[in-house]
Amino acid sequence: MRASLFITTVASAALFAALAGAAPAQSATPSAVRARCSELSCTFTFSPATTSKMRRAADRAGWLSGPAADIICARIPNRLVALGCTVALILPYNNARKRLTQADARGGCFAVKAELGYTLPIRFAALSPNHPYCD
Repeated sequence: MRASLFITTVASAALFAALAGAAPAQSATPSAVRARCSELSCTFTFSPATTSKMRRAADRAGWLSGPAADIICARIPNRLVALGCTVALILPYNNARKRLTQADARGGCFAVKAELGYTLPIRFAALSPNHPYCD
């Protein structure tokens, strides 16, 4: 089994376990990150202020995978999704930098989406300031 396929399989299994135990609409710090969960997915949305702080910190750290994971993924209150986020920052499908920069440039929110059933179970998104999840 190729390494990337193995990692995707392990990440999907971990994501399923995380989502199975995820409580809906929980957050560690309401003003910094909000979680919106359904049966098969969770979206963790960071406030515009937190998005801006994360981008500046990641830029200062040179976007190395270790510091970037500490800056972005460690803020996610669900540990298994945070682990999947860390793996996503290392693998070639990483677009966290692009999405974080886009969100900050628009004054919007950065989001980490964990969705079971996708080839890439962890996705990064830039939400506009008008998006209903960006508050």
